[in-house]
Amino acid sequence: MIIKDNKIENALINLNNGNMIIYETDTLYGLGVDATNSEAILKINKLKKRAMPLSVMLKSINEIRKYASVSENEFKIIEKILPGPFTLLLKPKPSNLSNFVTHNSNKIGIRVPNNKFCLQLLSKFKKPIITTSVNVHGTQSLNNIDEIEEKFFNIDIYEGNVNNDSNGSTILDFMENKINIIRQGDGMFNL
Repeated sequence: MIIKDNKIENALINLNNGNMIIYETDTLYGLGVDATNSEAILKINKLKKRAMPLSVMLKSINEIRKYASVSENEFKIIEKILPGPFTLLLKPKPSNLSNFVTHNSNKIGIRVPNNKFCLQLLSKFKKPIITTSVNVHGTQSLNNIDEIEEKFFNIDIYEGNVNNDSNGSTILDFMENKINIIRQGDGMFNL
């Protein structure tokens, strides 16, 4: 169902009840759940027909240090590009996140989107939220709200402004001594 009114309050109820939500970001529509709730994450894995590491959305750049190890130099770079259309692959720290977030990976994907809805929701929810594309593994990401509602009619969809021509977030891997661009998306980054 497409939700147009009281979106934040409605999304908070869904997240607190372990339900999936589909929401606007600064790139594509995202599919998310409470990143500390393993049962909820398993719902996403079942829906997407795959079990792989998932990225989390945080409300601020300062929260990154709570979930990942970041050097001072790396943090200066991060401050220049976030919030924005980037996913950062960083070394995870022990935290309250579900083990299904990293799924045995030595990296954690982190986003701080430049999107009012996401930042307000994260601020009120007070926990990270999973952020992944709206699709079944191996199929194209959906970004048209009518197509999303047709295929994922049993998940509440929070309509908003997305980039209809989005290529998703640019994925930057900070795990080597240099930053590697894993996927070129909407964010422009000069090495």
